[in-house]
Amino acid sequence: MKMTIALILSAGILAGFFSNNEATKGNDLEDIRLLADKNDVEIATWMALSRGKVGQANDVKDMKNQIEQFMGNHDAYSWKNVLEEENSHYVWQGQKENEHGIKESIKLKAYKSGDKYEIAITNEAEGTKLTADQINWVSETFEDSKTFYSISGVMLSKKNQLSEVAAKIIGDAQAEAVEQLHEDKFVSVSAYSKTFESELMTAKQEKINLQVGLRVNMENEIDVTIGTPIITTEY
Repeated sequence: MKMTIALILSAGILAGFFSNNEATKGNDLEDIRLLADKNDVEIATWMALSRGKVGQANDVKDMKNQIEQFMGNHDAYSWKNVLEEENSHYVWQGQKENEHGIKESIKLKAYKSGDKYEIAITNEAEGTKLTADQINWVSETFEDSKTFYSISGVMLSKKNQLSEVAAKIIGDAQAEAVEQLHEDKFVSVSAYSKTFESELMTAKQEKINLQVGLRVNMENEIDVTIGTPIITTEY
């Protein structure tokens, strides 16, 4: 069974994504990398994701003109039309790899709202081994309080039970567990820590900003995914 963001949301996490003014300053991606290092997790992939709005268009022609202008201003990306039109929705995606070995992706979504079109944007960056240069680039490119970060890898140690591993990671983050799911070969814990800058509210109006997913794989190793404020990929 793979947990996804849709399943997490259906469990009661609301879209109340906001900045924690009491949080310590720093890069949240670096913080979860340190958590991984402290728990002998060999990082395989990492991701940063943020969403926002480009603007509003009066009609289809105006919307397409704005999209073309945006693409022209971002011509280093290779663009393709993902969804031409479906229920007044349009999607375009641009991709490139930068000088730091990071895969950058921009997704533009246009959808009808009333008699106008809203244009939304998703920025995503992903890589494999997380280097200092990549962390610095992410810090300059993404705003922690508006970004979802995650890392995935394999825990080198096979000695601990999943519940013990999860408890140690949560403890190392100086966090308190809020929601948990425990199975024989899978554990998911949502927690809150002042270490991280962003926050989400659950349906019970409890703050969370750290999620840990652990799974025993076919080699009897522990696959680890750590995300802030939540994990937005399958794990």
